[in-house]
Amino acid sequence: MEPNVAALIGVAAAAASLYSAHAKTMVPLRVAAIVGNILAMAYSFMLGTYPIFMLNVALLALHGWRLRAMLKLIRDIDVAAGSDMNVDWLLPYTRPKHFKADDIMMERGEYATAAFYIVAGEVEIVEIKETFGKGTLLGEIGLFTPDGRRIMTVRCKTDVQTAIIDYDQFKELYFQNPQFGFRLLHLVVERLQRSGGLLRAAVPSARSL
Repeated sequence: MEPNVAALIGVAAAAASLYSAHAKTMVPLRVAAIVGNILAMAYSFMLGTYPIFMLNVALLALHGWRLRAMLKLIRDIDVAAGSDMNVDWLLPYTRPKHFKADDIMMERGEYATAAFYIVAGEVEIVEIKETFGKGTLLGEIGLFTPDGRRIMTVRCKTDVQTAIIDYDQFKELYFQNPQFGFRLLHLVVERLQRSGGLLRAAVPSARSL
């Protein structure tokens, strides 16, 4: 009787692993992997294959940690989407970079490879001579332009501390959780609505062509 039960558990573990391999989004993938690890632990314990049992214990801990991180990201994104454009939820996925006063942080026409979150200091958007400070996300729009180029030049008015999130990191977060991409686009569209003057200043009018 026990071998039959073990065989059924082994089949269920394999099925859970196959499902996790074909899951389209990360949360179902992690849940299926956790279920597969638990079933594999039961299967290996019943057969006395303790090295396999310990391997699945380690994998269970890893998948549990990644699932918890992903659920926290989703909660943070949901909160951010209803906030006043605060993007502190992005900070764990960034790297720091310091600029001196008068440095050019980004230049109109250059390829956009990253977005910048202002941690401290002030910057000026040259084309419209507007100043922005701590808590501002800049450069994210350029990541979505058709040619991938910046539409504005940003100069540092003071020493500036930024948190950079690379375009590749944006893509990784999107593929890990499509809801991230949806919320990010939500923020981009809201910024465009609230700062339409920035685009009008950066894009020539029909009369000037």
